[in-house]
Amino acid sequence: MTIYQWVSRGLFVRHKQIFLTLLTLRLMQLNIIEGVEYNAQMVNFLLFCPRRSDVPLPAVLKWLPDQNWFAVQKLIEIEIFEPFANHLENGAPKRFEDWYKELTPEVEKLPLDWKKLEQMPFEKLLVVRCLRPDRITTALDNYIRRVLPKGDEFVDCDSTSNSKQILESAYRDSTTTTPIYFILSPGVNPVEDVEYLARKMGFDTKKMLHTIALGQGQDKFANDKLDTGHKEGFWVMLQNVHLMPKYLYELEKKLNHFATEGSNPNFRLFLTSDPSKEIPIGLLEKSIKLTNEPPQGLKDNMKRSFAFFKKEEIEDKDPKIKTIIFALCYFHSVMCERRKFGSKGWNRVYPFSMGDLRDSSIVLQNYMETN
Repeated sequence: MTIYQWVSRGLFVRHKQIFLTLLTLRLMQLNIIEGVEYNAQMVNFLLFCPRRSDVPLPAVLKWLPDQNWFAVQKLIEIEIFEPFANHLENGAPKRFEDWYKELTPEVEKLPLDWKKLEQMPFEKLLVVRCLRPDRITTALDNYIRRVLPKGDEFVDCDSTSNSKQILESAYRDSTTTTPIYFILSPGVNPVEDVEYLARKMGFDTKKMLHTIALGQGQDKFANDKLDTGHKEGFWVMLQNVHLMPKYLYELEKKLNHFATEGSNPNFRLFLTSDPSKEIPIGLLEKSIKLTNEPPQGLKDNMKRSFAFFKKEEIEDKDPKIKTIIFALCYFHSVMCERRKFGSKGWNRVYPFSMGDLRDSSIVLQNYMETN
């Protein structure tokens, strides 16, 4: 779990499930998960979903897209699914259509004898992959929760922690020669989180945190700050390091030199960059990598918004204020989610940042205290 957490924190959301799924499949292949068998043919089908297009879609299944039917034609090549296409077409097409039109078909029982797949969760994944590929990510999460020991902890890893709490945890694992590397996303500013951490530790950010935006001619200035910082014990934050990839090889050597020479135990190095293939592998390997991207979907937005408030602060509030804060978080999440619809969501582009949510809670607090 510790290794998974370290790795997943450096992955974008769209890659985390891929990593966790591959991890689960590998554990199955090594026969480590008790009671779960690994079938290479089924795993390949889940990953690639091959299709066979020489059998036309029957008229009785006009509600099913052609590509889904073509996937079924390859599914029946797996022994356990041999009669599936026949049952779909001739057995109970209306009942299959009802299952197909469910909002969450992955948790509903299949018609006929195929209800037996409730006890065969991996096999049911293949049916979902064929008939409702739009639900396969949710079905995969459900499968991992079910078969992986403490699966909920893996699927929900860090979901209830905000970026400041994750940074604080990463800081405890860092050393003077282990940088904390932020992989940037649009609209995210890790400087605020680093400043918050410094203040929480009782440091004066103006004296303790030295921020340098890398660019032409900034390498000498950065080296001077690093040399002073590792001796005096302050923090150095190099921003946008992807703009000077050649300098990063020099930076890697400097960190190796610090390791042999020894540094002030308070010294820390923070790096930020866009995703780039030019970052030296050695520097990435010795860094603690963190991503902090805007949440995807209403549920993730809601988790981030509510986790923004400290647990102890929420628990001390009057029940009415707790309720209104929850409503504020929900309202804020809806506004953020509407941005994906462009001009149909909002006439003007506005970030609806966490600062807006914070200010709303302050207005709430002031209003409740004066009325």
